[in-house]
Amino acid sequence: MSSTNRSNARDSHIADYYVTPQKAIREFLIQFQKDENINLSSQQHYILDPCAWWDKENDMSYPAVLFEMWADYNKIITNDLREDSPAQYHCDFITNTQQRKYDIVITNPPFNEAQKIIEKALECTMKWWYVIMLLRLNYFWWKVRQNFWKKYMPIRTYIHNRRMSFTPDWKTDSVEYCHVIWKKEENPDFIKTKILFDFK
Repeated sequence: MSSTNRSNARDSHIADYYVTPQKAIREFLIQFQKDENINLSSQQHYILDPCAWWDKENDMSYPAVLFEMWADYNKIITNDLREDSPAQYHCDFITNTQQRKYDIVITNPPFNEAQKIIEKALECTMKWWYVIMLLRLNYFWWKVRQNFWKKYMPIRTYIHNRRMSFTPDWKTDSVEYCHVIWKKEENPDFIKTKILFDFK
């Protein structure tokens, strides 16, 4: 399947969903916690997944891993556009008014809405805490986002060195992915980059 076809399916929001591999999330979060010297197992952190997609065969990927590894289930807040979703809230994250500030906002956003989701996530994140997005590596390369990067420079990027499979047949496409981390109130001159090896 081509990366173009797959991205179009993801951007349709409703018709198709490609499940983020939990193993990749788990290995990223372990490394991220070490590098930022934070302890999610304290269970004091409110965490939002604003695009917590699911299907009948798969749990919501980020909440499932967070609950399994560290977080207090009652402090993992989930949102999904679809009314039939088991997420706690069903709304458009970009336009909806958030009722609280979060320590971490983490998700795999629809590609065409990613910038708006990042900007909204930073609005509803506590100072000195984190926004984490799974993005295509080539998301950095588009000239149209030049001003965005000047204003919102991430602090870290974790590049997955194997192409992810988002489908049950484990097939991959031509896209490389990375977890990108912003820390609210920080706007560094450059991004620290780490390669995550062999999540498969």
